Amino acid sequence: MSTITWLLTSPRIPAGLLTVEAWDALHEAEAVAAFFESPAVEAVRDAGIDVELVEDAAEFIETGGVWIVGEDGDEELREALAEFVAGGEIELEVVYGSWDPPGARLLDLVEAVARLHAEDGCPWHREQTHRTLGPYLLEESYEVLDAIGRDDADELREELGDLLFQPLLHASLAEDFDIDDVAGDLVEKIVRRHPHVWGDADPDDLYQHWNEAKAAEKPHRDHPADGVSRQLPSLSLAAKVIERFHDQGEPLDLPELPAGVKFEADEVGDFLLAAVAAARNAGVDPELALRRAVTERAGLDRLDPQGHVAEAIEY
Repeated sequence: MSTITWLLTSPRIPAGLLTVEAWDALHEAEAVAAFFESPAVEAVRDAGIDVELVEDAAEFIETGGVWIVGEDGDEELREALAEFVAGGEIELEVVYGSWDPPGARLLDLVEAVARLHAEDGCPWHREQTHRTLGPYLLEESYEVLDAIGRDDADELREELGDLLFQPLLHASLAEDFDIDDVAGDLVEKIVRRHPHVWGDADPDDLYQHWNEAKAAEKPHRDHPADGVSRQLPSLSLAAKVIERFHDQGEPLDLPELPAGVKFEADEVGDFLLAAVAAARNAGVDPELALRRAVTERAGLDRLDPQGHVAEAIEY
């Protein structure tokens, strides 16, 4: 009875980075074989171990040894070996030479996007710019929110993929940075803003740490709403501006509700809907009216459309 070691490796890990168990099996094997040339096969050969490439694995099955599984999984051979094992004709040992760490499939996504933008890639993608792709980023974000609202896990998984696609496309188009720069900057920001996780700061002060880190990162900001995107819908813009003023210890001067008007949390939606209806009856666009109100009360006319301090802007 022959013994076959089924050696599995990840194509996303440098080929020579195999486990000690895998190298021991390779050095001790009387035969090592595979169907095709691959980085794993080359790495094993570079270590001085002979690897035979075969078209038919029948002879190898009879003699046994280490089989280096191809990137496609060698499914037909795996199924055949399973039948031999069930029939008691061979012994099969599975050894993991390397495996995918969490997030490894992101490397596949980076490679796929690079292929789209290659000279022989997709003509449509090659014609796009940051500006032409911009609307898709917003559209995909709303579709993620729709999936969340429907509590649909399968749809959420798909929509998150579509949303994740967008940053990769923008990073691939950029001339001054790439996706590694984006990821590296983000990791540094996450660590910097969470000293209670990557340090010994008090978790009870996490909001203080967050705000202090942001202030240190953006020392030029001299307006509470600096950095809040003016592209936000007016309701989201108003909520964010009020939050920013509150965090800065400068509560915004807000209008009072009519005397006697009180409502519970579950009545807020109806209240806002009623306000929209009242605006329409008055012949006013509620989106523009709210944007104008928060702009005037928060002094957003000092900020440019991206939310940064600039010369006054006419509305």
